[in-house]
Amino acid sequence: MWSIITIRESRGVDMKNILQLGLFLSMSFCHGLVWAENIVVSLVTPSAAYMDHFVALEKGYFREQNLSVEYIRAGGGVATPALLSGELHLSTSAGSALSAGLRGGPVKIVYTNLSKPSYKFISTKAEIRTLKDLVGKRIAINSFGDTQHLALLLLLKKYHVSSTSVLFIAMGRNETRFAAFKTGAIDATLLLPRDVRQVGQLNGITLADIGKEIQLIWSGAATSDKLLAENRGLVERFLTGAVKGREYARRFKDQTLAVVAKYDKSPREGIELDYDATVSSMTAEGSVTDEVLRDEIATRAELTKMNNPPDKEKLFDYSVVRKIYAELKARGWQPKP
Repeated sequence: MWSIITIRESRGVDMKNILQLGLFLSMSFCHGLVWAENIVVSLVTPSAAYMDHFVALEKGYFREQNLSVEYIRAGGGVATPALLSGELHLSTSAGSALSAGLRGGPVKIVYTNLSKPSYKFISTKAEIRTLKDLVGKRIAINSFGDTQHLALLLLLKKYHVSSTSVLFIAMGRNETRFAAFKTGAIDATLLLPRDVRQVGQLNGITLADIGKEIQLIWSGAATSDKLLAENRGLVERFLTGAVKGREYARRFKDQTLAVVAKYDKSPREGIELDYDATVSSMTAEGSVTDEVLRDEIATRAELTKMNNPPDKEKLFDYSVVRKIYAELKARGWQPKP
């Protein structure tokens, strides 16, 4: 039986209790995996951003690797400590894991599926037309140090706008930020395509399409140094399934939308928007360049006032995913609809 464990309010809760609180959504994938190895992986939300995983489940790519995968719905704040304690095999909250790695946590990013955030940076005021117009203005983010915050820091750095010249306001949940956006209580914020459809663009303009401007470690997979050292083969088997899932998903839109709809109960139009944004954000082959890694490490270090951040080799290991792609190409493997 394959299952997703959904967790409602998970922040600050002991992981063992989270597992007990999990509400199983039956998927009924009974394929005779009596001796399949069980692994536990976290994801943040059942959306098209994780279609590589959903497709791998539905198409049997994990089954081919003799794996039974349980997905736990948990944000990075819960998933990363669970990863460090060994209660998760892998976490899809790669950005959170990277922050832990910078602080010395024994984790590594092994797969980067998405590197071009699909956020639109939108002003709420017609007079704010360029990034330089943001000096002295209020920018809403979810939380300090999260992907939104980091994306904006990288964007401002690229265009030589000092991050200290703007006021970042952490507003938490989307609903609060949307309300502030609609009333003009903030001057600009980042919105996903689905968010733009929900709240509208009002009288402001798009200051930047983030995915066309910067790259960062947005979504992928992280694991512990311990698991990577002691059971590298398990990590490889999981990533083989995920890689096959992503290659299927990027080629077969209609079939993938049907798969995602089993997990995401949003309207079809919203799922399709997420699908298009996810495909446009995908890395070529599950990793990013050394330049992108160095820029992100440096920006995160500046954010936390860290003078001597670790080298990228201590934080990233793309050797497994690169091996998988090389072997699939050598075999001429192609997904079938």
